[in-house]
Amino acid sequence: MKTWKKLSLAGTALAAGLILAACSGGASSKNPQLAIPTDITTLDSGINTDTYSGIFIGNTQEGALRVDANGDTQPALAKSVTKSKDGLTYTITLRSGLKWSNGDPITAQDFVYAWQRNDAPATGSQYAYLLASVKNAAEINSGKIKDLSQLGIKADSDTKLTVTLAQPTPYFNFLLSEPVYFPLDQKFVEAKGKSYGTSSANTVYDGAFIFKGSGWTGSNESFSLVKNPNYYDKADVKSNEIDWTVQKNPQTAVNLFKQGKLDQASLGTPQLYAANKGYNGGKDLTLLKESTTDYIEYNQTGKGTSNPTAAKALANQDIREALNLATDRKTIVATSTAGSTVATGFVPTGMAKTQTGQDFAAYAKQPYTYDPTKAKELWEKGLKEIGATSVSFTYESDNNSPTAKTQADFLQSSWEKTLPGLKLTEKLVPFQQRLKDSGSHNFDIVNTLWGGDYAEPSTFLGLFLPGGGENDGGVNNAAYIKAYTAATTTPDVNNDAARNKDYKDAEAALYDESSINPVYFRTTPALRNPKLQGLVFHGTGIEYDLKGVYLEK
Repeated sequence: MKTWKKLSLAGTALAAGLILAACSGGASSKNPQLAIPTDITTLDSGINTDTYSGIFIGNTQEGALRVDANGDTQPALAKSVTKSKDGLTYTITLRSGLKWSNGDPITAQDFVYAWQRNDAPATGSQYAYLLASVKNAAEINSGKIKDLSQLGIKADSDTKLTVTLAQPTPYFNFLLSEPVYFPLDQKFVEAKGKSYGTSSANTVYDGAFIFKGSGWTGSNESFSLVKNPNYYDKADVKSNEIDWTVQKNPQTAVNLFKQGKLDQASLGTPQLYAANKGYNGGKDLTLLKESTTDYIEYNQTGKGTSNPTAAKALANQDIREALNLATDRKTIVATSTAGSTVATGFVPTGMAKTQTGQDFAAYAKQPYTYDPTKAKELWEKGLKEIGATSVSFTYESDNNSPTAKTQADFLQSSWEKTLPGLKLTEKLVPFQQRLKDSGSHNFDIVNTLWGGDYAEPSTFLGLFLPGGGENDGGVNNAAYIKAYTAATTTPDVNNDAARNKDYKDAEAALYDESSINPVYFRTTPALRNPKLQGLVFHGTGIEYDLKGVYLEK
C-alpha cells in the first residue's frame, strides 16, 4: 500500500493521549487523543501513497472486506464473498441499506466506478498495480485497452457484483480490504473534481468514523474523528470521538507521555529505547512488529541523477554490488534502530509463511553480507568499466528522523572510507518531498521503507516490475521478472510449493543483480498506557484499526 505503505523513516508508532488518572499516562480530554509523526497528505483512497494518511483513509472508509485483529479477512460492506472452483470468478453480495456519510446510497456501481477510476492511466494511482489480478486491469492501466468497461467487474444489481480475474489469486480476499478497492461515490467525487480528498470537507465516507466539523483542512495538525452515524456497524464502534495531533519530534512525544498527555510514544532510536524502556517498571513497553523493510534504491533509469557519471555508475552491476557489500547492516541496526533486525532479503520476517509453515523470509533468505575488501575490488572494477576514477552520489532521506540521519551519516563515512573515489552528499528532505522525488526518479540513491499490504510475498516482490508505480529505481531484472511472473500468472499459482519457490527465485534475482539494498526489518518499541484498549496494530495493510479503541475505566 503499505504507496501509503511507503513509510516515513521516523517510525510508525502512534502517540495516543487519553483522560486518565493513571501514573503512566493521562490527558486532559475525555476523548481518546492519538497522534501521527507526520502530516496527512490526502484522503483519496485511490491515489494515496503513505501509511499515515492511510490510517485515516482506512478508518473513515471501508471496502467489501476488512482485516480483523488476527489478520484474517472478515465481511465489511459485503455480506458475503464467494469464489468459483477455478478461482477466476468472485461474487460479492453487499449488505442492504448501506449509506455514504452524506446520505447517498452505497451500491455495487460505486465499486465499479472506483475500480475503473483507480485503474485508469489518467488517475495516476501508484496502487493500480494491486488491481492487476482483475481481468484487463493491467491492459487498461498500460493504455492498451481504452474502454474502462472492459475491466473485470460488473454490477449485477445494487447489491451484487461479479468480479472476473485475469488469473487465480489466492490472496484476493486480502486485496478486497485494500483502499484502492474501496468504493467511491461517483456523484460526489466528480462534483469535487481535483479537490476530492484534499481536505475532509472534500471527502465522503463509508467507514466507522468521519471527521468532526472543519476536520482536516489540508494543512492543519489537529483534528477529530467522530463516529459515523450512517455506518452499518456503528454499534460496535467503541469511541464516540477521537482527537488527533501531529507530533513530529519523538523525544517530545516521550516527554508528553511521561507528563500524562500522551498514551503512546515511539522509542524508535537506540537512545530513546535505552533511556525509557524501563519507565514505570517496564509495564508500559510494547513491541510493534511491523512487516516493514528499510532498503536503499539505486536510480538505474539513467534519468534524474545529479550528473552523467552517477547515472552510468548506478547502471553498473559491479558498482551496485560494491555498495551493497560496503553496507554494514549490523552496525546500522545497532546504532540507528531499536528492536529491528538485519535484513536477509526484501520480504521481512513474520509476514508470510510457506506451505510447510516456515517463515518465508527464512526460506528465501539471501547472503547479503558486509565485505569491505570485496566491495573495494568490485568498486574499482566498476569504475574502470565506466571509464571513471571517481564518482559523486547524492543520498536522499528524511529530515525529520533521527534514525534516518544516523544511517545517512554512517553510510557517508563508511562508504567513502571503503570505496576510493566516492563522494556521498546527504540530501535530507521532508517525507512528502522524498516520496515526490522517488516517484519522479529525481534522486541518485534514496533510503526507503516499505510496509506490506497483505500477508503474502507478492506485496513486496511485486514492486520492481518495469513500469510499476513503486519501481522508483527503474529496476529491469530479467531473471526477477521471469520468477515473479511464474509465481503470479502460471498454472502453478494455486500450487503453494511451486509459487513459493518462484518467489524465492525472485528474491535471489534481486540479490544477484544488486537491484536493491535491503538494510533492516523494522520493529518499533513504544510506551503505551495499559488502559488504552482495542487499538489493533496490523503488520500489513491498514496499520491501526480504531473501531474497537476504548479507554478502560
